[in-house]
Amino acid sequence: MEHVPVKPDQVLDLGEVGCGQLVMELMLAMNDIAPGQTLLVTAYDPSAAGDIAAWCRMTGNTLLYTLPDSPNHQFLLQKGSNLHAQ
Repeated sequence: MEHVPVKPDQVLDLGEVGCGQLVMELMLAMNDIAPGQTLLVTAYDPSAAGDIAAWCRMTGNTLLYTLPDSPNHQFLLQKGSNLHAQ
């Protein structure tokens, strides 16, 4: 996914949090924003990219882009508009 500079509506730093807690933290953060708003997530866990992409597909949210070459991994997510987009 290509890098698109944007100012996120909310920022979430997950550090080295893994799969189960990562998904829970994503869900809670997405509950705090409105459909169409964005969340910039920083996650050091090596499996975070796959976990975040899968979570977005399952919940109707969109992974807009990934910055894997930064010292930490950053992901920009956009909250979906359907009722299950957490």
